[in-house]
Amino acid sequence: MNSHRHSVAHICLSKGWGGLEMYPARVSKYLPEQGWQAVAICLKGGKVAQSFHNLGIDVFEVNSQANAFISLKKIANWLRSKKISVLHCHKSSDLRLATLLKKLTGCRIIFTEHMGVTRPKKDLLHRWIYSHVDQVLSISDVTLARNLNALPVQADKIQRLWLGTEFQAPDREINDIKQELGLSEQRPIIGLPGRLSPGKGHLVLLDAFKLLHDDDEFKDAKLLIVGGLTAQDGADENFVKELNSRIDSYSLNNKVVFSGFRYDMPNLLAIMDVVCIPSQNEAFGLTAIEAMAAGKKIVAANSGALPEIIADTGLLASPDSAESFASAIKDIQQENHHEIANLAQSRAKEIFSIHAHVQALSKIYIN
Repeated sequence: MNSHRHSVAHICLSKGWGGLEMYPARVSKYLPEQGWQAVAICLKGGKVAQSFHNLGIDVFEVNSQANAFISLKKIANWLRSKKISVLHCHKSSDLRLATLLKKLTGCRIIFTEHMGVTRPKKDLLHRWIYSHVDQVLSISDVTLARNLNALPVQADKIQRLWLGTEFQAPDREINDIKQELGLSEQRPIIGLPGRLSPGKGHLVLLDAFKLLHDDDEFKDAKLLIVGGLTAQDGADENFVKELNSRIDSYSLNNKVVFSGFRYDMPNLLAIMDVVCIPSQNEAFGLTAIEAMAAGKKIVAANSGALPEIIADTGLLASPDSAESFASAIKDIQQENHHEIANLAQSRAKEIFSIHAHVQALSKIYIN
């Protein structure tokens, strides 16, 4: 471990709870390996703040974005007391706050663009804001291309940095995990981890599962949907109602299992025979590298960043076609694909470890 200490402040004033919001605390857990300590500026009482508190990391909590601007001098003094040299932002809406804090403290600004900008941001206000950003990090080649086109930032200040994941084994016996979810006798188990909202592909996969259910090979299969079911846990509650309505109309209530929000994703991945990621336009695919790290068979959408992340270690299908997903799931269950899960795990270990990600990130902080 590097004995010399540097300090970074993550700024994430988000009310949501998805991959973007989980990322700051996730990397902060490992930053000490590279000689960095983290603090955070978050919304009071939110899940982002709680994720830092769970790690014992100091948090400056604000009631709202407006409250953050009112508390600007107080935050700047707090940053000085913590000897912060880098402000790491995760939402473009937080960059104005970071810019003003940079003027007061002299900190560098690193911005991880988690979504990939689709509309140009080259008006005067955005030119002023982004002129203070020292480095933009794109999480995939797909988002890098979008950001180069849309942001008023020189090309040498925009780079790709793939995300990383932890390699965690399940902490319970497989049969115990299955029994908890009522999945003891069923096989295969087809899993879809991810936020329950439009665009993540739940409806397409449900339609594919209905097609598979008519096949004798899959008559005992179950679909395990992992993710929060309420707005507090990151779900679109209207979409959850729509999904349940379609399950009812297909008479699949006894074949589809909702786990709700879980902190033990390694346990849930461990019981899945096939992990499906039918997102229409995934900016990266954190679920994909988690499934790869777990050594799972993966069927993912042939759109967004998923093809570059999975490469040849899974099968791709059209996110607009239930037939395409059903066919790929049947195909990957066949014996000629028994090695594909091992290839996925090897790729994850080689490229997508959280340790490698944090090492690269710490170098960007310094440069």
